[in-house]
Amino acid sequence: MNRADKALASTDTALEAEQIESWLADHPDFFLGREQLLCNMQLEHACGDSESLLLYQLQLLRQNLKDQQQRYQQLLNNARDNEKRLKRVERLLVKLVEANNTEELVSLLQEQLQQDFDIPRIQLWSYTNLSSLPRASEQQQQQQLDLLGQHQARSLTLEPGVTSLLGLDGMTSGSAILCRLSHTRTLGLLVLAHPSVQHFRQQDTLFVEHLCAVISRLLSRDRLGFRPD
Repeated sequence: MNRADKALASTDTALEAEQIESWLADHPDFFLGREQLLCNMQLEHACGDSESLLLYQLQLLRQNLKDQQQRYQQLLNNARDNEKRLKRVERLLVKLVEANNTEELVSLLQEQLQQDFDIPRIQLWSYTNLSSLPRASEQQQQQQLDLLGQHQARSLTLEPGVTSLLGLDGMTSGSAILCRLSHTRTLGLLVLAHPSVQHFRQQDTLFVEHLCAVISRLLSRDRLGFRPD
């Protein structure tokens, strides 16, 4: 047999195997009443000394069951983590709503984020006339908003020039989430920072966006006080 004939035979064998596999997939009851055939089948697989297809199937079923149990446990753990996180968020929002002025709001925000969310650095910038907040110059505002781009919130890696722009004195590296404070207009910027470069990397910003929406509404209320321009 020449090389071409061998190649053709190999192709025919592969095609035949695919056809058999497809047929067996459509007829899973084929081996019912043919158990002896199963017992005589030999397979090369990662099941150690297992010799029969039935034992191999049992091994696969056990592994699938184990995988399903692990996935279920992971889902359960995630649900518990989400429940704990929700309670922390509720506690944070209640405290913020109870704030009597901007200064108290900022203090409560820093305290709760540090204690319950492991966020050691929080900075708020005012772009308008919000009292008790550092006011960014027009140049600072533009540079800070350039970091956000078209996003409402965004995570980024901190570098020396960026930390200075965001008012994160003493930090030379790390990660941060920036979020625009706005209510009918842009009010300022919320900065959450962590010394770990990985902490906020690729993190979902949905929680921070909701938090900023609440903070913006509270800051815009007259009872929290505005200072005249």
